[in-house]
Amino acid sequence: MVEGTVVPLAFDAGLVALSYVIAALGAYVALLAATHIRHEDGIGVRVSYVAIAAFSLGGIAIWSMHFIGMQAQKMPFVVGYGIGYTVLSLIVAVGFSGAALWYVGRARFSGIRCLIGGALAGVGVAAMHYIGMAAMRMPADLDWHPLLIVVSVLIAVVAAAAALWLAFHVQSILQRGLAALVMAGAVCGMHYTGAAAAMVICTAPRPNGAWDLSGLSLPYMTFLVSAVVLIAMRWQLQRSSKDFRAHLAARVDALIDTAAIPPAADLIAERKNA
Repeated sequence: MVEGTVVPLAFDAGLVALSYVIAALGAYVALLAATHIRHEDGIGVRVSYVAIAAFSLGGIAIWSMHFIGMQAQKMPFVVGYGIGYTVLSLIVAVGFSGAALWYVGRARFSGIRCLIGGALAGVGVAAMHYIGMAAMRMPADLDWHPLLIVVSVLIAVVAAAAALWLAFHVQSILQRGLAALVMAGAVCGMHYTGAAAAMVICTAPRPNGAWDLSGLSLPYMTFLVSAVVLIAMRWQLQRSSKDFRAHLAARVDALIDTAAIPPAADLIAERKNA
C-alpha cells in the first residue's frame, strides 16, 4: 500500500472465533485450578496450583488469545513479532495473573482483596496487550487513540476483578463453564478495544530482524504453551490424588488405633472393679 495510507480495521471472523475459544478454554482450566489453590484448612495456598492457574489464565486465556487475535486483524502485509517483547509479554501476563491469584487466595476472601487483586491483574493484562503490540514488526506505524486506551484498561481491570470473584465462588461444572465463557468475552472485549485504539498507517518497507517471529508460527507457540499447561495440570492432579489417598489412609489408621486403645478412665475403672 502507499505510504500514509490508513489500514481499515477489519478482522477474520474465523480467527476471532478461535481466539474466543482459546480464551474460554484457558479460563476454564484456570477456574478448575483455582478451586484447589487453598489448603483444606483454609490457611495458606498451594503454589503449584497458583502456577497452573496463572499459566492457564495468563498464558492461554490472555497471551495466546492476544496473538491469535492479532493474526485475526486483516493486514495488507506480513506482520512479524520481536521475540524479546513477545517473551516479555508472556512473563508479564503469567506473573501478574499469578500474583493476583496468590494475593486473593492467601487469606479469607473479601471484596477489598478482590478489587486490589483485580487491579493488579488488570494492569498486567493491559500491559501484556500493549507490550504485545510493541512487538509488532511491520511496514507501518501506530497512531494511538488515548480514550480507547483508557477504556481498554478499565475493561481489563473490571474483567480481572470479575475473573477473580468467579475463580473463588463457582462450584459446579455448569457454573464453571458459564463463568469461563463470561471471562473469555471480557478478555476478548479488552483485546479488540485495545486493537481499535491503534490506527495502522503504512510506511516504507522495513527489513525484519534476525530474531523476529513470523505471525505464521504463532499457532505453534499457542499449542506449546497449552501443552505445557495441560501436562502440568495432569501431573499436579495425579500428585494431589496420591497425597489425598495417603492422607485419608493415615486418618483411617489413626481412627482404628484410637478405637483399639481403651480410654485411660476405663482402664482405671476396670482395675478398681478387679
